[in-house]
Amino acid sequence: MATDRTAIRAVAHDGTDLHAVVAGTGSRWLLFGLGGGTASIPASQDPWIEGLGRDYRMIFIDYPGEPKMYTLTPATVARDYLAIADAAGAQRFAYYGFSWGAVSGLQLALRTDRLTAFAAGGFPMLRGPYKEMLQIVRLAEQGPITLYDNPPMHAPEHGRQFVTYYEGLRSFDDRAVQARLQCPRLNFMGTADDVTLNGALLTRLGQTVIDTRAELEGFGWEVQLLDGMTHVGPNGAARPDVVIPILREFLGRVVPG
Repeated sequence: MATDRTAIRAVAHDGTDLHAVVAGTGSRWLLFGLGGGTASIPASQDPWIEGLGRDYRMIFIDYPGEPKMYTLTPATVARDYLAIADAAGAQRFAYYGFSWGAVSGLQLALRTDRLTAFAAGGFPMLRGPYKEMLQIVRLAEQGPITLYDNPPMHAPEHGRQFVTYYEGLRSFDDRAVQARLQCPRLNFMGTADDVTLNGALLTRLGQTVIDTRAELEGFGWEVQLLDGMTHVGPNGAARPDVVIPILREFLGRVVPG
């Protein structure tokens, strides 16, 4: 699907530039957090535009962008997402994020009434392993780590900003906040999504959603379990060909045209 792409700019909480791209011809807005295409890589946008661009105007972002080592908190990230939506002209919008994009999307949903829907993939919206995530990023700040079967990575500044973020969630109770969530929402997860850190099992994300499914549904979430799928790689649940049909069905049903 051919479509124009418009570059936009917003200002982050720390005064740095936030870059985004708007594409698609639909009347409804959809903001992609981590897990969707990125503003700086047009090829990463293509499958989303092809699959959803007739129904949505989509906002692709590069975030956090310049490292925000000591200021990347749940509140400042939500503020920055809203600044990007403002720059795009999206007063009301749906949000999709995978992994950390789902974590930060939940914090956004708790801080604004502008969401028409929230789709969270790759992270449990109940009994989320925030302690384990803090463990990962603390190690990432100190030296190379291996997540899943990915090559070792060492990015101290990248790790430091996420230490700040997850330290801001040390007392966060995801069960206690459920009543504050009002928009239609979906949590999807591969049943075989197990996080390994330096070759050792750290936490079972898929099993957590399996175990909490009834509670999630009781709190108003829709839940989709993707049998045998993992987090990343060829069988990962973040692949556009997996996610696009999920979003098309969910958003098409709950977001007014």
